[in-house]
Amino acid sequence: MRHAARAAALAALLAGPAAGQSAGALAAAERARGTAAGPWNGNWSLLRDDPRIRTRAGAATLRLHVIQDAAGPVELQWTADRGICEDPNAAPCEWVSARGRGLAVAAGPGALAVLLRISADPDDPFLLVLERSAEGRATARLVSEKGGIAYRLDAERE
Repeated sequence: MRHAARAAALAALLAGPAAGQSAGALAAAERARGTAAGPWNGNWSLLRDDPRIRTRAGAATLRLHVIQDAAGPVELQWTADRGICEDPNAAPCEWVSARGRGLAVAAGPGALAVLLRISADPDDPFLLVLERSAEGRATARLVSEKGGIAYRLDAERE
């Protein structure tokens, strides 16, 4: 099943986000309404679970800045790190330091799904699915659209 179809199914299950707003508009709206932050709001560090990786720095795969109020869309900014490369023991790949932003395709208190345009190939986005496991922690899967890459990640709130 292609990521778009997976994301649509997940969105239906999780009652996906409302129409997008800019980060500034979202923050201003939160302040004006006094809305509480949503469960994914904050900074997250995602570490790749791979036995070939021996250091935390080598496992660092993505950093996420998630902006969410309790009832609104989930916007995020991301930065890729060394763990994003297919071979963790080779020289850093072209994806290291890639950055982007976007809206979650599905969000709920227990799961968050987002498409990330890490690759230069517009037909091969990555689907990141996070599932909460404990307060401030989550497990994640990062899978490329074409299926060539699939990582298991551990996420923690910074």
